[in-house]
Amino acid sequence: MTGLFVAKNGQENETRSLEGRPDEAIHATPAAHERLAELRFCQETGRLSDWKRSVGETMRRAGLGEGYTVAEWAEIAWYGPLESWLRPGSRVSDIFIDGPDRAMVVVEDGNRTDTGIRVCDEWLRWTQRQLLVRAGFVTPDHPDDWRSDDGRIVHALYGTADRRLRFAVTRPPYTPDGATVAVRVLPARWRTIDDLVQQETGVLPRDAAELLLEAMRRGVTLLIAGGAGSGKTTLTAALLQAIAAEKRVIIIEDARELPLPPDGVAVEVLRSRSSFASCARLTLRQRPDLIVLGEVRGPEALAMLEAAATGHPGICTIHAPDALTALRNLERFATLDGLASPGIVRGLLTSGAVPLIALHIGNYGGRRRVGQIIEVIVTSGSQAGEMLPYNTLFAFNPATNRLERKYPVQGAWGKGRL
Repeated sequence: MTGLFVAKNGQENETRSLEGRPDEAIHATPAAHERLAELRFCQETGRLSDWKRSVGETMRRAGLGEGYTVAEWAEIAWYGPLESWLRPGSRVSDIFIDGPDRAMVVVEDGNRTDTGIRVCDEWLRWTQRQLLVRAGFVTPDHPDDWRSDDGRIVHALYGTADRRLRFAVTRPPYTPDGATVAVRVLPARWRTIDDLVQQETGVLPRDAAELLLEAMRRGVTLLIAGGAGSGKTTLTAALLQAIAAEKRVIIIEDARELPLPPDGVAVEVLRSRSSFASCARLTLRQRPDLIVLGEVRGPEALAMLEAAATGHPGICTIHAPDALTALRNLERFATLDGLASPGIVRGLLTSGAVPLIALHIGNYGGRRRVGQIIEVIVTSGSQAGEMLPYNTLFAFNPATNRLERKYPVQGAWGKGRL
């Protein structure tokens, strides 16, 4: 799957959007382990900390001679200017370098911080190269040869390196002011439901978590809404781990990120060169109990609703400022390719065949947590364009600073029991 952009010369170019192939993974040799230990020691002692000088000068000042060849670097899981934020125990989730000699910005515990660290153009391009080589996009022999699957030169790539760094890199003319790097640091250990319900810092209370899990057991589809970096994926991973032993799960993502259950299959849309909607429909032949969509942003919304209507519920994330807007966005996305009219989509959303819960995670009471959980009410009278009928199950109460239960479940799956 590819994206398009227009270069300065007006010609269309493709951004290649694949994760590095496992069969191209580079295995570290004993010598590479020694080099990695040497680099980390130099960084810990402060000899590798100035990224404003050239790569060669930085390495010489650290006592490492001229450094290593590109082939040697390819074997070393070390990322130069990023390393300070990749250490065990770090709570940094995102790292941004928006151009040469611009301050590096990190996101830690949801807070954006200007580190004041500046990276020169040479080190910035070195970091790009290291990510791309480690991800299998380029080879040590041709590290600057960014190409699409059909062989065309490109100037923007994104994927995953070492199964821990989701990255997007660009270079001119895509970003005319210079090269950029954006990295999402995947957790070494995904948080569990027990982690998320801790009393003092919990993302949601125990009774809300138990209701969501019971809903999943009874065939309800969950729509998890929030902004960028709000914790949608973390919550999805926690729910997935809690239910994994009971379900056969198919996970559909751009590139693999979520933890894979024991009885599960990961589908990577970008590598498949297919669409999210096509992948979602194809998974029905794999007999899933639960389909997980990494993010709903287009016609795959219809495929998800159709799957739920045939007994294949799911979990999916969506960008929205609240739970009700998430449902409206879902309804709108489901009509984008014209395969279903707004009336048909509304009928699916409000039918008993597609029990649906929407929840929103965001900043409530000064910290990140779930603040709304609503269910769509089954009705035959609702028309497309009208507000979706819903029942509030949980809502955040500013007076008590808690997510509190509001009304019992109205859907047949839990009415009279939950």
